[in-house]
Amino acid sequence: MQMLYKTCGVTNVAGSGFGERRDSALSVMENGVISGHGFYTTSYQAFYVLGQCEGDVGDSDCGQCVKNAVQKAQVECGNSISGKNPGKTAAIILGGIAGVAFLVIFLLFARSLRKKHNDY
Repeated sequence: MQMLYKTCGVTNVAGSGFGERRDSALSVMENGVISGHGFYTTSYQAFYVLGQCEGDVGDSDCGQCVKNAVQKAQVECGNSISGKNPGKTAAIILGGIAGVAFLVIFLLFARSLRKKHNDY
């Protein structure tokens, strides 16, 4: 198992206990995702955290995966104040493009049927 997508925010914070509060919130999420059977979300010390695993991943494997992802994000994102999952945005955009393409193909097909019908 691996963290599929990670994008760190461009704004960083230094001082004021940010790192300690962030680490506490992420620790709460690591434990919560196990007791929540693969899903956990909460606001903790002014942080919004969400952890989720796919349905076929066991509780302990999910907890370990989230723990590994948190450690990786802490190292790679440092004191970034936000992170996001660009995979969902890409999926929505691709879905929208596929929908428009399907609509265009359908309209062209309907037009060709109408043209054939008028030829008879």
